[in-house]
Amino acid sequence: MLASFPKYPFLSFLFLALLLTGSSSAFAMDLGGHDRDGVTVGLNLGAGWNSLEYTVPDVNGNPSTFETETAVDFQGGVNVGWARNDYLIGSLGVYGWKEGGWILGNPVTASTFHFLAEVHWFPRGEGFWLKGGAGWGTLDFSVVTPASRYIFQESGANYVAGAGYEFRIADTAALGFAYDYRYLTVGAFENFDDTKAFSHNASLVIRYYMD
Repeated sequence: MLASFPKYPFLSFLFLALLLTGSSSAFAMDLGGHDRDGVTVGLNLGAGWNSLEYTVPDVNGNPSTFETETAVDFQGGVNVGWARNDYLIGSLGVYGWKEGGWILGNPVTASTFHFLAEVHWFPRGEGFWLKGGAGWGTLDFSVVTPASRYIFQESGANYVAGAGYEFRIADTAALGFAYDYRYLTVGAFENFDDTKAFSHNASLVIRYYMD
């Protein structure tokens, strides 16, 4: 895999976001106000620290669980939502990542697609936000062995939790940063049992407020 990452990056990100929340007005860039009412469109672009966990059964009934090394790859997504007020935004989003690596000496490629219903909550009505959501996702998995190539696809439930901070830079636009943790479980498929995909994502967020 390409690189490793701390087990719990969310903690350091949340600490930074909380510092920004309680910081002086120098951080609270507010060139266009924070009124929220109507349609929103968001774009996320950044890096994802991704890994897979899967279980391989054996003939003796003693399954073995493996986790791939964490790999750093590009990730992105878009979402469309509705701002109910200054504190809440409900949205539908699509996100994904793709990575390559090795399992038991064989090259593999994995990619995920996430469709999520999300809620953003701004505790102070501006700046710092938290979000949570759930939806459906797919895992595409390719393994190349000396004998052949195997391509699998499976779907399952996925979940997201995250935090971020946005700076309003115009009446209808905001720029910020975000951390998302996305978890996809697809259960058993082909020769694997209980397969999961994990993704820690750090991204730049651009949000456009239509109204």
